Amino acid sequence: MRNPTLKMTLAAGVLLASAGVAQAWVPDLSNDAEKASFGQLVDIYKQNAKFVACVVKVAVKCEGKYGVDPAAQECSMATAVMTEPDGSGFAEALAGCEGKLDYSKKSAGSEDDYAAMECPGDSDMQLAGNQDYGDLEEWQNSHGPTYAQLDALGILAIALGYADERDTKTIGKDIGELSKYSQGLFKCIGACEADSKGSKGGGGLTDSTGQCTTTAEDPAQAACVAGAKGKMESKLGAGGGPYAALIGLIDGALDTAGNSLWNNTEGCDGSPSGAFVDGSSLF
Repeated sequence: MRNPTLKMTLAAGVLLASAGVAQAWVPDLSNDAEKASFGQLVDIYKQNAKFVACVVKVAVKCEGKYGVDPAAQECSMATAVMTEPDGSGFAEALAGCEGKLDYSKKSAGSEDDYAAMECPGDSDMQLAGNQDYGDLEEWQNSHGPTYAQLDALGILAIALGYADERDTKTIGKDIGELSKYSQGLFKCIGACEADSKGSKGGGGLTDSTGQCTTTAEDPAQAACVAGAKGKMESKLGAGGGPYAALIGLIDGALDTAGNSLWNNTEGCDGSPSGAFVDGSSLF
């Protein structure tokens, strides 16, 4: 029996979870160049959310047509090119999602865009600290870990649902709620990090990796996160019900991804230390 709704639907708001470092870039928004670079960073964060939602949708469609065994992954995002079901067009569809990305969309035309944003991201998660990408294009093309993480989260959600003796239809609905939850957290973190007025968390003016996380103490950010959790718990039960073990992974993935994007070293060249280290138990 085919299972079109369960696999790959989980973390539509989860972005690339790579290492962050201890200090944040606090842009001088009175400086036109820094303000433009910050606006470009905001746009890239939003693009990544749309990218993940796109690939999740593609994977669900593929599983609906080619998924035979609910315990197997016929359409694996991490290995699409190697294991793509014959004739499915899965790899091409994933490439289409990537083709919509344009990190230079908000660029002023500078070749130094990546450095102007203080070199966000981590190009090598096997090494301690934050390794810079060569440029904006190289950063944009680094989506391998995202695919693998979404695959892993989707499989875990299914396993927890089955362990609770829930039927296929119910688990599908539950995973939809988990996806909505992750998207809600993404919006909270993004709004906080882009906020330069202090009304949504103040991350744009604060040098802290804890300012805009899912455990932040800022009242506005805490209220936003609590709202997302409340909506999720109203559908799944306190703490996520049978999926409680997954909630912390979703929170951690979004926190780590947000810090990797927004909270970089002061200047490029990386750092050997930080609040979030490579080899985290999250992934």
